[in-house]
Order: sequence, then C-alpha cells, then structure tokens
Amino acid sequence: MGQIEWAMWANEQAIISAWVMLTGGIIGLTGFNRWEIAAYSVAAGIFIILLEYPRGKRKKGHTIERRYQQYLTRVIHACGTITSNYYIRFVLHLLLCVPAGFQLPTILGALGLFIASIIYFVAAFHGEKWQPIGIDTKGAPSSSNQTVITQPPSQPPPRAPAHVRPKRPAQPVEGDPTIL
Repeated sequence: MGQIEWAMWANEQAIISAWVMLTGGIIGLTGFNRWEIAAYSVAAGIFIILLEYPRGKRKKGHTIERRYQQYLTRVIHACGTITSNYYIRFVLHLLLCVPAGFQLPTILGALGLFIASIIYFVAAFHGEKWQPIGIDTKGAPSSSNQTVITQPPSQPPPRAPAHVRPKRPAQPVEGDPTIL
C-alpha cells in the first residue's frame, strides 16, 4: 500500500470547515448576541477559503486542479514559506478556530477547522510540503501535466507487452518486396 498524503485530507477538511464557518457567521450576524464573533467568522472563513482553494501537487499520481485555481496558486506560491509550510498552517488554523468557538452558529465550523489543523500537523510531521500545480519551482511553467506523444502506436489495441511484440523497422526500405 502507498503512503497516505495527509495534506490532501487537511485541505478538503479546511475548505469545507471554512464554508461552514462562513455560513455560521452570516447566520450569527442576523440576530445572535456577540455579532463581533460572527463578523470575525465571516472574515476568517473568506480568508481560509482563499488560502485553501488552490490544491497542492500530489507526490504520486495526477492532481486535479480546482476551477480557476491557477490565479490563486500564483499568489500562494509568491508568499513562500508562510503558505507552503504545514506547521505554519497548523498554527494558523488552530488560532483562527478559537474565537469562532464562542458562538453557537459558528462552533461547528470552528470544530472542523480544529480537526483540519490537527491533520495539517500530521502532514507536517510526515514531511509533506505544499507544492504548486502548473508552476515549476524555478518559476517557469511546468509541462508535467501534459502528455507528449512522439509517435502513434503501431498496433491497434489490445497490444502485447513491448518485449513480446515483433520488431519492425523504423523506416521502410526502398525495393523491399514485402512492402506493397
């Protein structure tokens, strides 16, 4: 079995928790006491959604980008270590969830964000780091998500393994009687 990529779980947990916290903050603004906590939850929810929206590149396999994530990916990548280090995200999410836990409509989002911060701690402990999709670490656009086909297949599917297939010449030879 492969190794679990904890950061992917933490990213999904944090973005859903931020939506719940944002929704709870909007509900809290409509008639609950301590409207300041509700306003804080709306602002923190929007900040976390913007921070967590771009998915990071997986170590193995293909990562599916979210729609329009390339714009926020550049911003997150430009911030450097502050946004790519999961220890910092652990502390940030842990601090952001505390005030939201003091109002009823926002407590569920705060609890989800607390769980996301714990998952980010596990990801950081296992040595994971946020890597941008589509941006090379040197600054040039990456072509790792694009497949380049140099020559079309010579046999229709199903194909036998390469070591079993008969070898064909690369170029037809002039005057060969087998070529029509």
